[in-house]
Amino acid sequence: MHRDVRPLIQRLLRGVATDHVATVREAWRGLVAEPAAAVPEVREVLVSPAWAEPPRGPGARYLAVLLALLDALDRSAFAAEIARLRAARLHPAHRRTVDLLARRRGERPLATVGPGVPVHVSPDIADPSAVIASLARWAETPGLALDGVTRIDVIARLPELDYLGCYDLRLSGIVLTWPPGRARGWRLWLRRLDAEYAFYREVGHHAAGHVDGGHVPEQEAEADAFARAMIRAARPAPLGAVSAAVLWRLRRVGHGRP
Repeated sequence: MHRDVRPLIQRLLRGVATDHVATVREAWRGLVAEPAAAVPEVREVLVSPAWAEPPRGPGARYLAVLLALLDALDRSAFAAEIARLRAARLHPAHRRTVDLLARRRGERPLATVGPGVPVHVSPDIADPSAVIASLARWAETPGLALDGVTRIDVIARLPELDYLGCYDLRLSGIVLTWPPGRARGWRLWLRRLDAEYAFYREVGHHAAGHVDGGHVPEQEAEADAFARAMIRAARPAPLGAVSAAVLWRLRRVGHGRP
């Protein structure tokens, strides 16, 4: 007789909603230990009209974590669910989540950087070669270590996304947003500087071993300090200090979002 795993799914989603990593990890492990019982329950939760509506609160993360869990439980069930969702009516933000998760199955990275960290770039990005070149350069910044980072995903930066980058605590992965179109001059410089700062910031969370989800002020300050130090280290003085100061000022007045 299979264990009732519905409370574990509820606990998983509660942990995602509250950014409580310990709860997410505990529920995840419990569900992975009961694949026969968990697969039909997860698929039932995924049959929801919520995916046709704009993301609200942690809704977008619910879809991503449920699909990632299904992939870990049963790859054939995951493939079938991806096909069902792609044929359903989805809000564009949720459709991008489905497409991103679908590409994670059996995909090959566009490149690797640093100590062989795979980089996956969304097809929505107009110039993926510029993304790879930038990441390869940033990965060589003195004092930066990517050891233990499992992958880097670069997705299109869109208005409904409320972050420039994020650190996947459960999988030790980094997600960066990148402007989908092309830019020139100072706009190009500023966009790349913003993306570079976000990259260093998420590496800072990884390097510091942060395990608390959400915005913990001490951890955010530590990640910001790491990012500013890397911006300076990547450039000859005084250009590095000027770049760090300019970007920090722009972020403080609302240009960037954590």
